[in-house]
Amino acid sequence: MQLEDWKTFKRSEASIQKSLSDEVHDFLTKVFNVYLIKFPIQVFKQFEIVRDKLIPLTSRFDQDRYEEYCDTFSKVYRAVLLDRAISDDVKKLVLELASKTNSFFTSRNMQLCIKEVKYYGLRIKVLFEEKPLSDALVVVESDGRVVSSTKTDSNGLAYVEVPEGKYVVYLYKSIEGGRYIYEEKDIVAPQDSEVIFKVRETKTRSEIEREREGRPMIREVSEPLEESRADEHS
Repeated sequence: MQLEDWKTFKRSEASIQKSLSDEVHDFLTKVFNVYLIKFPIQVFKQFEIVRDKLIPLTSRFDQDRYEEYCDTFSKVYRAVLLDRAISDDVKKLVLELASKTNSFFTSRNMQLCIKEVKYYGLRIKVLFEEKPLSDALVVVESDGRVVSSTKTDSNGLAYVEVPEGKYVVYLYKSIEGGRYIYEEKDIVAPQDSEVIFKVRETKTRSEIEREREGRPMIREVSEPLEESRADEHS
């Protein structure tokens, strides 16, 4: 009789099924948190915000909360991939977490959570007084952070790849007599495209600072300008 009772208990235990919220809890503890503790403090803090959006789904799954979680994850994911201060090894971990997140939710018939970040090429052509400008610094910035930088070749051409999004492209070159070539353009990169600078006038340091309207000078530009200040006061 005791044996029969034990068999009955085992059959009842096996019939228990986990809810989606239970499965999300398992994902949080066995996947998300495992990656979270591998991240350096800078990235850890950003993904803590993502985790805070995932936690409510472990008690009750809600479509609006799921979309909020995915939106938050996608924004942090993109910000990390754009940040040149974050190493490729850390970015690889973030890519793995995004992939496992998508696999988990799509396998449960949910919509794709994190969309792939698509990269597009920017072909930049720089002319000064109608002639190609070589060795000019080209900087691509997003939300105050430098995404990419390079220099023009002998034909005044430069090429960079950036994720889809809105950017400011800066052109800078120091020339003699305390004058600078400095221009900027707002661009949107939904596809491969060409950006053409046709510069006809040089600018002073003060003119550049006024053009930026109080925005901090990016490092690649500010360092030469700081050197010019030192020369002026020597």
